[in-house]
Amino acid sequence: MRKKKWLLKLTLIFISVLVLLFFFLFRTEKGHDLRRFAAETIASTQHRDWAKWLFLPQNELDEILAKIKNPKYSNTLLAPNINTGDSDNPNISGGYTRFPKKTDPLVVKVETIEKRYSATSFYKGKVMTISNPFNVQLRTSELRNQGQQIFVIAKNVHAIAATNAGGFYDPNGVGNGGIPLGIIIEKGKIINNSKGKENFVAGLTSHGQLLTGKFTANQLIAADIQFAAGFKPQLISNGKKMITDGDGGWGLGPRTAMGQTKDGKIILVVIDGRQVTRSIGASIKEVQDILYKRGAINAMAMDGGSSASMYLNGNNITVPSSVGNVPRYLPNIWAVIPNEGQNVKVVYDGKTIINQKKYQR
Repeated sequence: MRKKKWLLKLTLIFISVLVLLFFFLFRTEKGHDLRRFAAETIASTQHRDWAKWLFLPQNELDEILAKIKNPKYSNTLLAPNINTGDSDNPNISGGYTRFPKKTDPLVVKVETIEKRYSATSFYKGKVMTISNPFNVQLRTSELRNQGQQIFVIAKNVHAIAATNAGGFYDPNGVGNGGIPLGIIIEKGKIINNSKGKENFVAGLTSHGQLLTGKFTANQLIAADIQFAAGFKPQLISNGKKMITDGDGGWGLGPRTAMGQTKDGKIILVVIDGRQVTRSIGASIKEVQDILYKRGAINAMAMDGGSSASMYLNGNNITVPSSVGNVPRYLPNIWAVIPNEGQNVKVVYDGKTIINQKKYQR
């Protein structure tokens, strides 16, 4: 009898909790906001169909998807004579000043960042600042119809640092990285032209300028782009933040992004996510603000989710959300590649780990 009473009491408590939860989620404004936020997070993944189980009105789900598929953008202004050193030169546009020369030293600084904004929301990540944009290149997998892990591609091209770059089609969720999405340009050659359509893209010109926005592959080649990969949304354009409405509408998750300061430095950001006890992830707006705070005047989000990862000096220094936290197979990476004979310095959380005059591979 006592056992039956205990079971009845437990059942009533369970039903009461469900009723209260239902009331909160479906009868309060905060509950609705929570369901919408969860829908935004799910809709920005490859499992976007699951968002319907949050039972939001169809017009609201359509609005969320439209915001993710067609974010606001403004193409970066091209600065053709960026290396003249004359900040008053009318050919230098978009707020840029003199850039480093190809032969200038390479200094890579990596800092660990973290933020806790509630008891259940927090993130950890890395910010990498590269002094010389000419040392940053888009490099692709060496395998046909198969991606490679970030550390494999990095070692193949003698990179001392890297992050993941463009997105890829992942049928059945196997994650082999063999079908890149969007526009891919490597060493001035079009690797993937996205069927001639305009795509969101980040590209580096022969002058070292980061171009962001929506272009066709041919437009990028005409602009003298040497390396390019794409994802979305655009975060900063010509010094202006692009995410000005709420948190960007992508929820929380693992993120990768790329930006450039007015003096040419490249900033790469990777935020870990989908790890309940370690790092939930960041919003798109938070990543934008990280870059803006560090002086980025142009920036673009790269592929995030399980692909988000950063490599430094032989090691993966972030924790991807993929199965077993093992880095995924990727179609391409942004690689930091020193030149032979270049002065190279790498600093990780204030500690110098490479300081080599006349670098040799």
